[in-house]
Amino acid sequence: MEKAYLIAKYLLALLLIVFGANKFVGFMPMPDYAPESPQLNYMIGLSGVHIFPVLGIIYIGSAILLLTNRMVGLATVILAAIAFNFLLFHIVLDPAGLLPAIVFTVLLGLVMAGNKSKYEGLLQ
Repeated sequence: MEKAYLIAKYLLALLLIVFGANKFVGFMPMPDYAPESPQLNYMIGLSGVHIFPVLGIIYIGSAILLLTNRMVGLATVILAAIAFNFLLFHIVLDPAGLLPAIVFTVLLGLVMAGNKSKYEGLLQ
């Protein structure tokens, strides 16, 4: 379990750094959605409130916390809310992109399982 935890933690941190940097630099193109589609309206709504740079900061900050092994519990709780939204978006609006959402959620779940002692106070 320890090896799975470490692999998941470092893979998750790598994904967070890459996708966090993408929020600022934009080296990965956004998917092309049909005009007036619910997916496009959702993305326009998010970009209208400038949430993508905030997400980039959260992603990169969480990756740093995971890599330095500091406040891993806090980082994973914050990322859990993002993973939940990521997963629901792809289940409801964009099933074609569901696999990356599942991979992200599973990696986060493995990291959380490796730190389950950090969450015992939350579950009492």
